[in-house]
Amino acid sequence: MRAIQSVVRAFNILNYLAAHRTGESLSNISRGIGLSKSTTHSLISTLEQLGYVQQDQSTGKYYLGMKLFELGQVVHANMDLRKIAMPYLSELAKKYEETVHLAVLSKGEVVYIDKVDSPRSIRIASQIGGRNPAYCTGVGKVLLASLSDAELAKTLKNVDFRRFTENTITDALSLKKHLEEVRQRGYAFDREEFEIGLFCIAAPIKNHKGNVIAAISLSGPTARMTNGNLEQMIEDLTGTAKLISKQLGFKP
Repeated sequence: MRAIQSVVRAFNILNYLAAHRTGESLSNISRGIGLSKSTTHSLISTLEQLGYVQQDQSTGKYYLGMKLFELGQVVHANMDLRKIAMPYLSELAKKYEETVHLAVLSKGEVVYIDKVDSPRSIRIASQIGGRNPAYCTGVGKVLLASLSDAELAKTLKNVDFRRFTENTITDALSLKKHLEEVRQRGYAFDREEFEIGLFCIAAPIKNHKGNVIAAISLSGPTARMTNGNLEQMIEDLTGTAKLISKQLGFKP
């Protein structure tokens, strides 16, 4: 795939500033990345507006902006979360021989940031980095249920409620009522709402501030997940989520 030149040039500026931590003038930046001053100024002005670059008004020098720090914190938090959660995910997957996911919410969708596959031949097909709609998945409903009314309304405004199965919730009002039940229970189900034959239980993970930052799920074929062991699965899944939350500093 061909790279977009303006994006490459913008990142060249960021990389250049990262290598010159004491700041650099516009002239030095333009020479350093091999562009004219006018082109460099246009790019750096845009980056400054977006918060990725900042200028010291007294010296005129440019530095990396706080927006990059904010993004870095998100990446760092996800890396820490994955590292902390993995032993617990592995233990849960080993006990039930079903697939365990770790997911976060992004623009009305869930993103799977880690997983442990079931060792069985019939198992859930998914991949790290994959996305699914939040409104019809267990992890998604847990994460949506953690949002404030204003955040939820804003998120659902851009959701295209597609019917995947006859069990899929297909309108915002019904989903909001359902999410209230999820809040009260403290966990969510996906009862063949995204795919026929798939059953999922999900629970929230909280950080040291008590905010829900991710969710874990135990997923497998409906026949195996509802064979009389469901209550124990729920207890173990929610217990695992609480242990991970505790490791992240959450205190009930």
